[in-house]
Amino acid sequence: MDVITQLTTIIIALITAVLGPIAVTWAKVKITTKKPPTLVAEAININSLVDNQLENILDEIDCDRIWVAQFHNGGTFYPTGKSIQKFSVFYEKLSPNTSSIKMTLQNIPSSLFPKTLSKMHKDGELEIPSIANATELYGLESLTTPLNTKSLYMVGLYSVDNHLIGVMGIAYNQEEYTFTKENWIYVRQKVGVIGTLLTEYLYTNPTKKK
Repeated sequence: MDVITQLTTIIIALITAVLGPIAVTWAKVKITTKKPPTLVAEAININSLVDNQLENILDEIDCDRIWVAQFHNGGTFYPTGKSIQKFSVFYEKLSPNTSSIKMTLQNIPSSLFPKTLSKMHKDGELEIPSIANATELYGLESLTTPLNTKSLYMVGLYSVDNHLIGVMGIAYNQEEYTFTKENWIYVRQKVGVIGTLLTEYLYTNPTKKK
């Protein structure tokens, strides 16, 4: 082996020995200092996941409208500053030719639907297979009549620590539909998934993200 070849081999070895560990260290730093997702990115992700779940339910049980409303603080009472409890529809999926309600049901005081929310808080579910023949509509006439709703089902959404954080509504407008046992099993499973997704999002500390 000539002198030039020997020098070349030595130089390559030195470069590999020095730059190799530096490259590994640089890669570790890049990985460990990776920035967490921003609030906007996190919201987009959770919205997409919930939307997909609702679309799956819409297709599976062939309903006309499915929506998710969440409870939130809608201001404070004068003069004590006590929170005003409200709810808004945050997610909605529709069958063709079905009108949307999400823009109408925004910042609605919980006090406007005492029977409905009392039923949900107590039992976690509400079912009206036939609006036309129902003996109790739980104060939902203002929603069912204008929308020509034939059947309506509502299921509570719970956090992992069993707090009621929202409601999922399922409506049939074309014709009446009575949930089967299989329908209930499927919907309850999906409600558990959506509740878990919303809990993970709601319980994330926003002060750690920008």
